[in-house]
Amino acid sequence: MQQSRASAGFCLYPDKYAYRFITESGVDELAPTGGSTVVLETELRGRPTPTHLPEIVWRAGIDLNPLDVADPASLEWLETLVWPEHDERRRNLHAAASVVAAERPLLVAGDLNDLFEEVAAQAPADAMLVVFHSAVLVYLSPDARESFFGKVRTSGAVWISNEGKSVLSDVPSQLPAGTDNGTVLAVEGTPVAVVGPHGQFFNALAAS
Repeated sequence: MQQSRASAGFCLYPDKYAYRFITESGVDELAPTGGSTVVLETELRGRPTPTHLPEIVWRAGIDLNPLDVADPASLEWLETLVWPEHDERRRNLHAAASVVAAERPLLVAGDLNDLFEEVAAQAPADAMLVVFHSAVLVYLSPDARESFFGKVRTSGAVWISNEGKSVLSDVPSQLPAGTDNGTVLAVEGTPVAVVGPHGQFFNALAAS
């Protein structure tokens, strides 16, 4: 199960998308049974290619202003945020919108610190709660970030973050010297990879 910044619901469906991994030895692909109209490509360095997709039984997101991808005006607005030359991202946007519209997640409007415990409590008791956020905490004050960290740790959830190097206070000191530019993928506050801002590359860190 998964909770995330809503991102119109797109980030809540990693099990519904197909993945193309460009590696030193060639190209590997991973897709749901029956395939997917959404294909995400990345250069994968420093770790084996994943062999299975996550099993997700519940999805929820918190956003100050959740967007409904079934609303043409909202989808048109999201399309304006894609750079003109990024045709593949635009294609994936529309394909992902069809996935989300066909299986609506729980999207709750409000501040994540105000609503986190309430939303997390709705998760099935017999499933593992995974909290994931990407480029979210950069918009919070340092005090609000620390409040969120405390709530996640108290919840007992598995915590996966993808934020800028300086957003999580404990991350910079854990990064090797000369770490590539990009956002830092961390698990429980421990960096495991540096990734491209749009998923273009995944560079695993030696300690991961």
